[in-house]
Amino acid sequence: MSDLGAHSAWLRRARPALGTLVELGVALPAGLDEEGALRWAEAVLAPAWRALDEVERALSAFQPGSDVARFNAAPARAELAVGHHAAEVLRVAAALARGSGGLFDVTLGSGPDGWSLDRAGGAGAWRLRKVTAEVRLDLGGIAKGYAVDRAFHALRRAAGRGACWVNAGGDLRVHGVALPVRLRDEAAGGAAPFLDLGEGALATSHYGPAARSRLAGAAPDAERHVVVVSPRCLWSDALTKVVALSGRVDHPLLLRHGATAWLRA
Repeated sequence: MSDLGAHSAWLRRARPALGTLVELGVALPAGLDEEGALRWAEAVLAPAWRALDEVERALSAFQPGSDVARFNAAPARAELAVGHHAAEVLRVAAALARGSGGLFDVTLGSGPDGWSLDRAGGAGAWRLRKVTAEVRLDLGGIAKGYAVDRAFHALRRAAGRGACWVNAGGDLRVHGVALPVRLRDEAAGGAAPFLDLGEGALATSHYGPAARSRLAGAAPDAERHVVVVSPRCLWSDALTKVVALSGRVDHPLLLRHGATAWLRA
């Protein structure tokens, strides 16, 4: 495993995506001149950026043609064909809802039982049903982690499985490099060293009266700062909500997904 400070050649690029600033990092192969490095970088980074854009178009509630936006605009009893991104995330969301006793809820309280997902004929296209008119889906608590995973796999394939990372504003997945993680002090400001992540995924979420993120089902004045490390960013992202609402860093879902959590209230 490489050390970030000791490695002589890292390629790092960032751009706005997923409502935050996303950074891609990858180790440059040895022996490339400047022109060769630029060509290699363009070829390696492009699939990861495309993966992020594809997931955002499919899952963002703010994209009019996304599966989520179409569901939210549909009337009760509507049945929509959805793509593989929505199907994968909603299948995981349903399992997490069951495993958490409803703490994880992609409807944010608008109708946990107001939607269902299945496949036509058991193996055909995925169909998303809207049971009630009031239900709305919001995948903000899981889709960013899923997008990071997709971009990470695209980056690893294109880079020849060398050391790399994807960092999306608190959702991070890393391979082959000890990447230092610093946590912001929400009360006093600044940031302090927390851990070095060398393999796997981390998500951190801050909930409170002054925070941008809202925690459906929590008291308005509840203050929570949660960090979850697991093998996949999708799990880390979603499990921060379960830990914040349950107050448990030993919740059974953590063990089930190979996750470790820290909670500061």
